Amino acid sequence: MVKIPEEAVTLILKNDNVVLVGSVDSKGIPNIAPRFVLAVIGDEKLLFADAFKNKTFNNIKAWRKVTVSVMDKETMGGFQLKGDAEEVNDEELVTQAAAKLYKYGIRVKPKKAWVLSVNEVYSLKPESKSKDPMISAYG
Repeated sequence: MVKIPEEAVTLILKNDNVVLVGSVDSKGIPNIAPRFVLAVIGDEKLLFADAFKNKTFNNIKAWRKVTVSVMDKETMGGFQLKGDAEEVNDEELVTQAAAKLYKYGIRVKPKKAWVLSVNEVYSLKPESKSKDPMISAYG
């Protein structure tokens, strides 16, 4: 895992904690969906929850690799965070996720909570060096 850059966390907060989550199902069909980031855990993980049955969590069960994108509309920059997702069974984190969803107007108890352990960070800034990770756990 790598530390999520402070600039990425600041941008997530600026965007009211909304990011786009990309996942792939067992047949290789991609999906992208908006999600609330419910917490940053230990500077290396993002907490999410799914209040409704949806493709994202089913995709995570089939293929743990996930990407999260947060964009700054003003600068056309932003970040892509790539890593591995896993279901959360810690009741305290699930309760925290439910409370945050409630704060965002989702009054349904989450069906599943999950974390993304960030392994790579890319810049979304439109420039040639954006093809290389800013930070990578892969060396």
